[in-house]
Amino acid sequence: MWDELIAVLGEMVALYQALVRLAEEKRAVLVAGNAPALEAITRQEELLIIQAGKLDAQREKLIGRIAAAHGLSPQDITLAKVGELADGQAADRIAALGGELRAALEKLAPLNELNTQLIEQALKIIQYNINVLTQASAGPTYGPPQGAGQPAARRTLLDTKV
Repeated sequence: MWDELIAVLGEMVALYQALVRLAEEKRAVLVAGNAPALEAITRQEELLIIQAGKLDAQREKLIGRIAAAHGLSPQDITLAKVGELADGQAADRIAALGGELRAALEKLAPLNELNTQLIEQALKIIQYNINVLTQASAGPTYGPPQGAGQPAARRTLLDTKV
């Protein structure tokens, strides 16, 4: 049971370290404005996130088995508590993996926050450009009125009817 948990934690550490590397690449791609590379990175992130969910479910199942074996509630058990319950070598390995996992998550959070801000800025620029392209055209200064109080027809980016 301990070996299974150590294996799952090891996979989780590797996966979150890969997510950190992708987040760093994503930051560079966002700054460069490389849309195809951003799409490729996003696809890779999606696959890793799905895999992380599966690993987390395995980890929870193993924690549940460990908790049941020691008469504890799975909700009350932490990784530190699991380390206390394990024997010497397994406890050391679980503690080390827990530290590595924590470090990866601490690196990932600010990177994701920065990438979110970069994406929001890019979306604002895109929205501004769309607004500039679709602004209502000013009518001629002199000429017959096109309807009292009616605004000029607004140009749209896509000519569709809903």
